[in-house]
Amino acid sequence: MSTSTRLDSEPRPSEQIQRKVIPWKVTADLKLHKAENPWESSVRTGVHSCAKPENDPEQVKTQVVFKLFRGILNRVTPEKLDILVNQVTELDIDTKERLSGVVELTFEKAISEPSFSRVYAKMCQSLKMLTVHTPDGLKVTFNKLLLLRCQKEFEKDKDEILKKKQEELEAASGDQEKKQLTEELEEIKYKAKRESVSNLKFLGELYKLKMLTDGIACDCITKLLKDNDEVSLECLCTLVSAIGKQLELGIRKTCLDKCFDQMKQIVTVKSTSNRICFMLQDVLELRLNKWVPRHKDQGPKTIGEIRKEANLEGQRFNQQPHRREHRWFNQQPDRPDNQRFNQQPDRRDNQRFNQQPDRRDNQRFNQQPDRRDNREFNQQSDGRDNRQLNQQSDRQRGQQFNQQPDRQVGRWYQHHSTFNSTKPSLTEEQLEKKSSAIIKEYLNINDMKEALQCVQELKSTQLLFLFVRKGLEYTLDRNATTRERMGLLLHQLIKSGILPPEQYCKGLQGIIEETEDLAIDIPKIWLYLSELLTPMLLEGGIPMGVLFREISKPLIPLGTAGVLLVHILNGLCKAMSREKAGIMWKEAGLRWKDFLPEDEDVHKFVTEKNVEFTLDKETKESQKKKLSSAEQKKELDTLIQDKADNHTIADWIENNLDEQQTSSNTFIRTLTTCICQSTIISDENYYIVDHDLMRQRATLLKKYLHDEEKQLQALSALQVLMVQMDHPSQLLRMFFDCLYDFDVITIRTYYKWELNKNPGEQQGKDVALQSVTNFFAWLHDLKAANR
Repeated sequence: MSTSTRLDSEPRPSEQIQRKVIPWKVTADLKLHKAENPWESSVRTGVHSCAKPENDPEQVKTQVVFKLFRGILNRVTPEKLDILVNQVTELDIDTKERLSGVVELTFEKAISEPSFSRVYAKMCQSLKMLTVHTPDGLKVTFNKLLLLRCQKEFEKDKDEILKKKQEELEAASGDQEKKQLTEELEEIKYKAKRESVSNLKFLGELYKLKMLTDGIACDCITKLLKDNDEVSLECLCTLVSAIGKQLELGIRKTCLDKCFDQMKQIVTVKSTSNRICFMLQDVLELRLNKWVPRHKDQGPKTIGEIRKEANLEGQRFNQQPHRREHRWFNQQPDRPDNQRFNQQPDRRDNQRFNQQPDRRDNQRFNQQPDRRDNREFNQQSDGRDNRQLNQQSDRQRGQQFNQQPDRQVGRWYQHHSTFNSTKPSLTEEQLEKKSSAIIKEYLNINDMKEALQCVQELKSTQLLFLFVRKGLEYTLDRNATTRERMGLLLHQLIKSGILPPEQYCKGLQGIIEETEDLAIDIPKIWLYLSELLTPMLLEGGIPMGVLFREISKPLIPLGTAGVLLVHILNGLCKAMSREKAGIMWKEAGLRWKDFLPEDEDVHKFVTEKNVEFTLDKETKESQKKKLSSAEQKKELDTLIQDKADNHTIADWIENNLDEQQTSSNTFIRTLTTCICQSTIISDENYYIVDHDLMRQRATLLKKYLHDEEKQLQALSALQVLMVQMDHPSQLLRMFFDCLYDFDVITIRTYYKWELNKNPGEQQGKDVALQSVTNFFAWLHDLKAANR
């Protein structure tokens, strides 16, 4: 019998043992031992306890509500917040006891998890209108109970608890008992400090959501400064760091100023520990840095944010090996392998190197026009005679245009050229390979200085047009940031003298001549090319006249030169004012008729493309039309909503309104109303002024409010705006403060407005004067102090 058969026939060890089942019969009732002082859940013994018996249906229902709500709190995340809030609203929270319990659970959760304070604050904001009615008919809201709970925690006398525990410690006799009481005392101190700091952090998040008023926030700051102990000062730093930016924009800025004065005094005198002094110093520096923290807030993140950070970290990790490889390639010339690699072209590729420029240049640059000529011949054979004649006339006119400025362009090349006639140290193939590595590394790490040094170390000035062409081809269909960086690199190469201008134009010419074919695959090629070319017009680059004439040579016969120039001018206006761009155009002696087809209407083209700033002043004035006040307001509102800068808005005013319109009272009132409305931050019936935005727009207002009469019209426009908004509390006072602080309105103008008795300006004047009484009292005190 085989071994396998014998093993299969024998029973397993587990089968050889017979299991015995012992029957169990309970003859008496089993009773569990119950302690004299058993542990009970805080939910049953704490604030949620009720004097009613446990079998009361209402009490059971209340406990079910609390249990469900605790489950919801345990699942709170930034992504699921809206869904969970809807689940809370579906609970049977219809009594004050249940609402108070929900508030207590929310508060305890927010205090125990301070890193989630922002999420819990947003949850409270969504539940703040949750309302129940008491048997007496009183209305109780979630928001009211929450603020009372926060106030109770803020005003809790923790010193009394510590004092009692300290007395117990002093009365203790044994060492073991003293050790235990000391540990308990330290634990109580730590817990009290943690709860206080967490409470203030939660209050700060509630304030940012407008669930707390400025007055409450200032009272908290004042009390913490008054206590002046380490825990209070740490809580102060937490609160001010959270709400300082919003508080500075409101009407309680003086409260913040006083707070920072005392904080500076504490730091100077060093009346507290070094740890707290450093925390206070961090808050002082935070305000100096315009409330931009040095470290990003590491709060709860959504899954999308985590994935985005992981992708960025992976990209940074992948970039490091490329940088090391490229540096080794350029900085290890003494190793035997590199010597052999660098010596091979001298031995093998001399003939090919001497022949290659003729082959490439003739095929790439000279054969391209032949292809278009053949296309024109085919079009003529197809019977399209009119189009052929137009293209021939455009080509002839383009040739005439190219011949006229050639001497001017040539003189500029001779003056700025750094062309070196020495033999290049690399072949074309080697230079293209190294160019790709330099461009990729530069775009990854954005190190301009290193990129310039690498290009200079190529020592092949005659072949740098290949570097230009490689850079343009590599970045043409990528994102706008990449194209802008490539354009800036080429600009710096020209500015530093590393790249000769004729080499840049030669490399650019190869791309320009292929635009007709590239436009099939890249429809926005003119926009993308403009983003690459615009940086070259900055200071130290190529003059506008030279660049525009050079890139237009192959495009004029195709009728696309004007399209590219418009995109470049629009991109240039983002870096400077339209007026300055127009001056550059005129100083270069450029004319649109030299770039457009003969049958193209120049004025229509310029108007449609919104480049009127390139026309003469007389031509622009003749094109301006009268706009009504409503039309002016509509256009200005659109520009401001699109976050246009002051230069763009001023350029629009200059290009569309004549001097008579811009000096009229109607325009002054319209401009003031549009700007002031855009700086108002509203939350239901609460309004404040965005100081930073108002400071930015004050420059534009001062441009047109250049005398007291115009300033008086601006104040009258503000008065009308307050009437339309039903006189929001303190809003007019905030505008008066801003306009005075930013030197837009003079003191004399304020007094003129106060004493103005014009019957047409009296609507809402009494209420407006009442709202700025404190402002004029401050002006009187200032005037008396100056005397």
